[in-house]
Amino acid sequence: MNTEPTSLFDLAPKRLQWLASRQKAVSENIANSDVASYRAKEVESFASYLHNAKASGSLQEAKTQEAKVSWSEDLTGNNVVLEEQLMEASSAAGQFRIAAGLYRKAYEMIGAVAGRR
Repeated sequence: MNTEPTSLFDLAPKRLQWLASRQKAVSENIANSDVASYRAKEVESFASYLHNAKASGSLQEAKTQEAKVSWSEDLTGNNVVLEEQLMEASSAAGQFRIAAGLYRKAYEMIGAVAGRR
């Protein structure tokens, strides 16, 4: 268990960058859903991304790897399942809205405390 204090202003940009990388991987999967032998991709977990970002000291795109697909591949060897990818895209979009909203509210709160509106 990580007991280090974490700042919202440190964590939020990392979460938003990770979600952007996740959305990029999902959109590439959807775009290549009819390409023969294309293998679906997914991004590393957020915990792994945080560890790698801490080690490198900078924000970067999350690493991708071949996805573990729960359904079988088609006859061409393509393993993208559009229904699964659409659910992933929707999930990433919702998480992005929540993270961006929290980040914005934190800045508004600091602005209110500082006397700005």
